[in-house]
Amino acid sequence: MRPDRRLATIGFAAAAVGAWLAIGSVAAAAPSAGPPYPDAVTGQRVYDYAGIFSPAAISQTDQTIQGIEQRTGAQVAVYTQVKPEIDSPDKADQDALALMNQWGVGRKGFDDGLVILFDMQDKRQHGQVSLYAGSGFKAAFLADSDRQAIFDNDMKPLLKAGDFDGALKAAMDGIDAVATPEHADQLNRARIFNAIVGLGALALAIFLVAFVLFRWNTHGRDPIYVDDNSVLMPAPPDGLTPAMATLLMDDRTSSRTVSAAMVDLAARGLIQFRQEEAFLSKTTTVGVTGKTASIGTPEADIYSAICTWVGPDGFVETSSMPQLASATSCLKSDLETLAVRKGWLTGRPSRVVGLWIVVAVAEGIAAIPLIVWTLTIEASGGLLGGVALIVAAVITGVTAWFMPCRTQLGAMLRAMLAAYRRTLQYAMAQAQTMDQVVESKALPWVSTPDEAMAWGVAFGLNEEIDAVLRRSVETSAATGRAAGWYPMWWIPVGGHSLAGGVGGASGGGAFSPSAIPDVGSMMSAIGSIGASTSHSSGGGFGGGGGGGGGGAGGGF
Repeated sequence: MRPDRRLATIGFAAAAVGAWLAIGSVAAAAPSAGPPYPDAVTGQRVYDYAGIFSPAAISQTDQTIQGIEQRTGAQVAVYTQVKPEIDSPDKADQDALALMNQWGVGRKGFDDGLVILFDMQDKRQHGQVSLYAGSGFKAAFLADSDRQAIFDNDMKPLLKAGDFDGALKAAMDGIDAVATPEHADQLNRARIFNAIVGLGALALAIFLVAFVLFRWNTHGRDPIYVDDNSVLMPAPPDGLTPAMATLLMDDRTSSRTVSAAMVDLAARGLIQFRQEEAFLSKTTTVGVTGKTASIGTPEADIYSAICTWVGPDGFVETSSMPQLASATSCLKSDLETLAVRKGWLTGRPSRVVGLWIVVAVAEGIAAIPLIVWTLTIEASGGLLGGVALIVAAVITGVTAWFMPCRTQLGAMLRAMLAAYRRTLQYAMAQAQTMDQVVESKALPWVSTPDEAMAWGVAFGLNEEIDAVLRRSVETSAATGRAAGWYPMWWIPVGGHSLAGGVGGASGGGAFSPSAIPDVGSMMSAIGSIGASTSHSSGGGFGGGGGGGGGGAGGGF
């Protein structure tokens, strides 16, 4: 072999060994791939643990980053590591975000940090790059699309050619060009505006919550009246029907209001109910008895609707009455108007609740632009203000249901009704029949079992009524003769009121064609009547993070 060739071969081998030793020494000195990452070194901005940059490129990059930080306050970190398992941009973005959050790249409150992360394969020729920006950096300097363009147009061709120094310089040149004091000032102004919006909306929400609670305390809270069993009345005042009782007790009308009104009309002998078999179910129809009466209470609305829509047989199915829903609405509205006129309520509950629900909806709508603003530019002030207004809307909406208020007289009547409810409940628990309930004088003004049942429905004592009637049925079945009262206005499936007797005969019972009346079915149907009709430079990183930020980059 010629001497010059021998020297060349030796030189090549020495260079190869030197390069291998250099790579080995870098790999030996490098920490394991993060996250988590080693602690940041004060004043250091470039961490080339993969050993892909020259010392000159590292020095130049560090100077550029220091200049950016001095001009704008924004912070940039460059980090390389060998991590072969990272094979997608999303995974690289996750690594960059973890580094940003661990080190706090960017100023706290500004979130103006940028991380340039290289996740390299074992041979350090290919890998993934992420240019991950905090929300402030993204808003003031480079959006996601801008950083993606830097990677695609400036970095990627050089990375594929193995020119890592050139790729890093190309990235830093693009970043340095937009990192101007003017853009930094825009970020400062946006941050101030963000704070004003967030704190302003928060203050507004606090005021709205305080206002609605103040209004409830001064206008919506009921007067205090002692609720005691000794608080009784000899008879309800004019206009205080079972349906009105549900309004005074609950501060609003409900499906029970309609049920009480219907049973009250039946107790007056004006309407009756009939249960019919349907496919896999039973349906309840309502009809008139033919008896006429002048009704001076709001129940007249429902009675008039039933009279208008009954068929040839005098009955109509409640679901097929288009005017019944309107009639029940009129009933509830008229009851509220009458209660206000009588001085029992300070205002119509539906109107009071409706007004405050409108306020709650308005508060919720006001939060929408702030939430949209937050989703658009990740503005923390918009998020704070939007959430505050939503909380205010929820509190207002919940408080709205407690805004209807009784007067002092209304509070007294409610206490009396509550006392009578407890008395009637106790009487029903002791009685074997509804006749015994009447005889107990639990309600002094009640003289018939029909009336007792109407008031029991108004008080929500359906289960107690069911229990009394069941005891009557059991006694009748045991003795073979009628042992108590049954509602003549309830016609069971295929039967007639009290037709066929009660007891051990094979004929129908009081509420069903079987020997045992279906009391539970009757009470379930009555309970559903209302429902079925109602409708710094050079230091450490500044504590920022990547919340709301975004990544850019890709593989090469």
